[in-house]
Amino acid sequence: MSPGGQAERSQPVVIVSMEPWGDMWYSKQHYAAQLAGERDVYFVSLPDRWRWRDLFSFSASLRQTPEGVRVVEYRNNFPLRLLGRRLASLMNLLNARKLARIMPARGYVIWSFFPTSLAKHLAGRNSRSKVIYHVVDPYINRPNDRSFARQADLVVAINPWYLRYYSRINDRCILVPHGMQAANRRSDPAVVQQHRERYGRFAVLASGLSRSLNFPLLLQLARTRPDVPLVIAGKRFPLPKKEQELSNALFSLPNVHYAGVLHPEMLKDLIRAASLSLVTYDFEETRAIPGEAGRTPLKALTYLAQHCPVVSTNNSYVPEVEGRGFFKAEDPDHFLALADEVLEGKRGVDDAAIDAYLDTVSYGVLSQRILHALEEPVKARDSDKPVVPRGSPVLIISNEAWDGPRYSKHRTAIALAASRSVVFVDPAMRWQPMNLLRWSITERRTPEGVDVISYFNAIPYLGGRLRGLNDRVVSLRLRRYLRRTGRYAPLVWTFDPSRLASPALLNPVLSVYHCADDHSLGVHVESKLAGRVDHVFCIAKGLMPRFLGVNPSVHHVPHGLAQEDLEPATASPPRFPSGYGLYIGNVNNRHDFLLWEKLMRAHADLHWVVVGPVRATDSEARHLQAVKRLPNVTFTGQVPYGDLRALISGCAFGFLYMNNDLEANRISSQKVVQFLAQGKPFFCSWLSEYAGHRDLVHMSDSHAEALELFARWRAKGETEACIERRIAHARDLLYERLFERLPFRL
Repeated sequence: MSPGGQAERSQPVVIVSMEPWGDMWYSKQHYAAQLAGERDVYFVSLPDRWRWRDLFSFSASLRQTPEGVRVVEYRNNFPLRLLGRRLASLMNLLNARKLARIMPARGYVIWSFFPTSLAKHLAGRNSRSKVIYHVVDPYINRPNDRSFARQADLVVAINPWYLRYYSRINDRCILVPHGMQAANRRSDPAVVQQHRERYGRFAVLASGLSRSLNFPLLLQLARTRPDVPLVIAGKRFPLPKKEQELSNALFSLPNVHYAGVLHPEMLKDLIRAASLSLVTYDFEETRAIPGEAGRTPLKALTYLAQHCPVVSTNNSYVPEVEGRGFFKAEDPDHFLALADEVLEGKRGVDDAAIDAYLDTVSYGVLSQRILHALEEPVKARDSDKPVVPRGSPVLIISNEAWDGPRYSKHRTAIALAASRSVVFVDPAMRWQPMNLLRWSITERRTPEGVDVISYFNAIPYLGGRLRGLNDRVVSLRLRRYLRRTGRYAPLVWTFDPSRLASPALLNPVLSVYHCADDHSLGVHVESKLAGRVDHVFCIAKGLMPRFLGVNPSVHHVPHGLAQEDLEPATASPPRFPSGYGLYIGNVNNRHDFLLWEKLMRAHADLHWVVVGPVRATDSEARHLQAVKRLPNVTFTGQVPYGDLRALISGCAFGFLYMNNDLEANRISSQKVVQFLAQGKPFFCSWLSEYAGHRDLVHMSDSHAEALELFARWRAKGETEACIERRIAHARDLLYERLFERLPFRL
């Protein structure tokens, strides 16, 4: 190890925790105690409830524990919850100054277990400091989470769901599971025997009683096995009305016992005595967080340390011992079946396998792994990305005019217009001979703040060399116009592979081709453009392979959403019969009108609303006319864009059935995410982009499958969990989040 590396290893560690130092130890306390034998460790926890006398608290105190950990205590001068985000950050800046007075002047490792501006301010006081963001809980919806993860020198994720999510933000992200101290694997045989004499064969749940618990599942288990006592140990939290009613029903059962909050030493004895231990969260919680994240509770390892068989919902991650003491269920019926098998002795613990695994996750092993990863050479970071300065214009070249249905290029322009000038170039107006003398460019400002440019082609757009000549002339005109109006655009973002195919003529700093459809232009034209730009964006992963051979920077950028798409509609819903189905978009020969007719006839009690211009060819006219004649179908034609959200909010489901024989129909669709944002079920033909989300989108490959899926959905109905999963998926597609994943910084 080089001298520089040795210096890094000797740096003090500052652990920032939400839980205080005390009798209840979590992973933060264990890491602190482990590291205290090797280096100076400072443990900083959040202050407890604010008091008036804290107004005059301008210093921090320091005390040392028997383990050698220096516990730092301070007070907020003002209650952070009342300050707002910016003022709270300022308060934490003052707190960082308090802490810095009692910490070493040299650099240290900031090891934070939650996203707080305090850690950022501490690191900012010394250029030699490094930051670890250790994600042990779902902090994804916290305001500071993404920015903190992006700026950290290392992100530590405890499960693959978190790893997948944070790897999109920071390329220095590693998977480190929960750990276990050797002392926590011991118990008192006498106390264990007392518990067994009292309860006999029993199940234990060591968990805080909060809304995250799956109370219906616990009720079902307790009712189906009245012969087995269920002992629950943990703090009781205030619950919403529904969960409180379920909790009351659970504790009213004669075989359910509440042990209260137990000291860890007492809890170990209770777990050792039990025949079964439980991890019971909502089965759908793996989808509750963008990026398919769930939770991996420490209690799973706490159970295994006492060699007590664990039956868990599908949110825990201990793959090394699955089937050897740790049993993960995929649904409630599977959970109950596994619990029965454990209680009847059909499944048990492989003691040797459990001990071998626990040896690999000791805090000594895990802490060295984390610090070693921190010392590894830094790869390219987000801060090294090219920057498009705030306020600098973006030029968007669109193959769809502004005045029409809103597609991804329109929505991208509106999202960008919130922070900068956006120039949106409409497709060229129809060429006429007099256009040879028309060199003018017209411009107008939309209500969304987008500048829309219209122009005429210089010569007829016939393709080949004439196409290239026209592109050159138009590009030079456009470049001159933007410079004359003081809006040079460093970023050119084109959605149109058929024109202005040489973005370099506009002299940008960065150029992007955004493939938002499976274009039927042929590989040659599109690939030529893809090879000329800095980056290629694809709205579906299925589109990416065609560009990998011509551009090394190909990225998956799916259809996005604005924040307003997630909000309830303010306009009055349309006056259609309740429970109506809704289609929004162009009505053309890409649609499977025969399937439309079959569904609408089979479900004549439902009303079906079709919104959008009708442009079907004669070949499709027969089936389309049959649909139009149905009494339960309404064609509205095109409606104002502002009315669409009210239409979606008022419907019962959305549908999009395309001709499966056309590959372009099997990629992705903007319409899907707009319905998911409102939690609405969506029925459609196969879309490759949602192949891994069959629980969110009801896709079918044939008429028979489509009819079956729809009938099944009507019979089963909707659940709140399904609605929440759709909204959570849509939330991850907000433009502000998509922009953060780009290969350049906006």
